[in-house]
Amino acid sequence: MLDFMIEKQSVWENLKSTAKPIVLYGMGNGADKILDWCEANGVCVRGVFASDEFVRGQQFRGFTVERYAAIKERLGQELLVVIAFASELPEVLTRFQELAEEQEVVAPHLPLFDEEETVSLAWLEKYAAQLQQVYDNLADDWSRKVFACTLNYKLSGKISYLFECETQRKQDIAELIKPTANEVYLDLGAYNGDTIQELGRLTNWQWRQVIAVEPDRRNCRKLRALVESAENWQAPVAIHEAGIWDEKTTLSFSDSGGRQSTFIGAVKREVPVTTIDKLAEECKPTYIKFDVEGAEVRAIAGGRRTIAECAPKLFMAAYHYDVDLFRLPLLLWELVPDYKIYLRKHPYVPAWELNFICV
Repeated sequence: MLDFMIEKQSVWENLKSTAKPIVLYGMGNGADKILDWCEANGVCVRGVFASDEFVRGQQFRGFTVERYAAIKERLGQELLVVIAFASELPEVLTRFQELAEEQEVVAPHLPLFDEEETVSLAWLEKYAAQLQQVYDNLADDWSRKVFACTLNYKLSGKISYLFECETQRKQDIAELIKPTANEVYLDLGAYNGDTIQELGRLTNWQWRQVIAVEPDRRNCRKLRALVESAENWQAPVAIHEAGIWDEKTTLSFSDSGGRQSTFIGAVKREVPVTTIDKLAEECKPTYIKFDVEGAEVRAIAGGRRTIAECAPKLFMAAYHYDVDLFRLPLLLWELVPDYKIYLRKHPYVPAWELNFICV
């Protein structure tokens, strides 16, 4: 076992062996997946509760949704609480922490895509050499802490690991990326322009050029409206309604109108995709943000020449696939051996908003 792994039992084994009443906090897709697993494995769930303001006597999967106080009164004071929804809202994260001070609380790590290998004891053994290589070569001790906490969380579901290693995104970008007014910024997965605004707030709305790539048509409409209404942006923003990939073609795409629009398992409509190397014919990027909903490896493959020649600063999502924790940095070190790669975890339960920063 890897030296930085503290946990030896998976969250699923814990659910099988606990003597405490198991209750779910939350409803929706995550709760469905957890209940499906419990039913398939003979694990008895005793109740479902929601935040008080959402309880209206509704039914979910045969359970009457209760308030937390009512479920304690019915089942006793000592519970195993399974968080079954995701949130980055500060007030909800505070509620999770307060609940964890009172009860045993887990938030099982669920794959974002059905075909994904997920962290388990066998997974850790299978990829031990790659995990150790990346751990040893990360840029600082905090990155190694984030790496270790993330894997211990993904195995055990214990949310304390996530709170233990989180930092603030704005501060990390300011201190590690250090964006300037001279950036040529390639925003891959530009969404509605929120990360362009993030850059602007750090550079007093100055940059040499921004190229925003966003395949979701509704997100693109919002992005264009933002650009047209911006009065304090002092340099151009070019918008490409397209996805990013390893070749220039068209692909099936699920455009949900939100952050999770994706090419993975998509069936809804055809959209054009392009490559970083193709976009770099317009400019030589100094800073690239990757948040492309599972297409990071493809995006790197389509930008090998640009990344190797320009060594731009990178801000890259690391949470879409568990193997990305080692696969992405190893790919990037092949292209730019001198990259200092940091790993940062920003507030979210489960382990989303996990990002590599490369300089």
